[in-house]
Amino acid sequence: MEIVFGDLSLGIVKDDVRLILSYNHGSLESFSKDGLEYLQRAVRPAFWRATSDNDRGNGFSKRSCLWMGADLFHTVDSFWADIDGVHLERADLIAPANNSLLDSPLRQAKEACLTFRLLTATDPCATLLVTWRAKEGEEGLSCHFRYEGVEGLPELPVCGLRLLLPFTVDRFEWDGLSGEVYPDRIWGAKEGHWVHEGIEECPYVKCQDYGMHMGVRRLEITAGGRRLGIAAPSSPISFSLLPATPQELEMAWHPIDLPLYRRSVLTLAAAVRGVGGIDSWGSDVGKAFHIPSDGVYEMDFTMI
Repeated sequence: MEIVFGDLSLGIVKDDVRLILSYNHGSLESFSKDGLEYLQRAVRPAFWRATSDNDRGNGFSKRSCLWMGADLFHTVDSFWADIDGVHLERADLIAPANNSLLDSPLRQAKEACLTFRLLTATDPCATLLVTWRAKEGEEGLSCHFRYEGVEGLPELPVCGLRLLLPFTVDRFEWDGLSGEVYPDRIWGAKEGHWVHEGIEECPYVKCQDYGMHMGVRRLEITAGGRRLGIAAPSSPISFSLLPATPQELEMAWHPIDLPLYRRSVLTLAAAVRGVGGIDSWGSDVGKAFHIPSDGVYEMDFTMI
């Protein structure tokens, strides 16, 4: 496995996979497999979901609207690497100190981890710790995500990471709960292997959040000559795979107002808020299905 110590990024070449981890963005910026790119932008934190009818009815989106800004902006507070047991701080990884690594034996490594400490664009700030890890002999690139909350912030709509994929999807299949499910809408779902042809289109007259899948241990996305896998064998995660970002859904009045479908939006979630509607589309979500901002939320997955 080859490590490339750049001035603004860390590169990893592992078999047929080439990775770029950006110091400026604090994230994975490029995931190339067999010469094909799988990311349109750097992977970002995900805190927002498009307002649902029930959110509008009970005022949740107004109470938690700062998370829409945090979904778009964050600060890279610090980062560090651990390569074959050698710990490298930020100062070691950027110029001019990184010049000493150009001929280092660490250029040929068996294991490389890069951890980013991110701060949310909120007051007070919550903390994210995101570790990307590649290891010789193991498939793909693994990620550990951890949100460390603080008191004084409104409840979260969702908490995880978002990937913009530069292609339209032919089909996707997953091992987990069937159909569209949210934490307070899982009792009719069944465990199994499920297949969806094409992308999930917005089924509502007024655009809003949709398409969440939960209890997922494996996801496989097929798009032309591309095949992207997400594995979470140790602890299941949630995902949605939509043709638009939450902000695009938020701004569109009807599905016809959405941008043309040219890329796909994959959200991987450690925590998802319920949709509510217990006795009307104006009542709040049950307490058990809220996401308190002062909690700790984690997930592990591997990109294959």
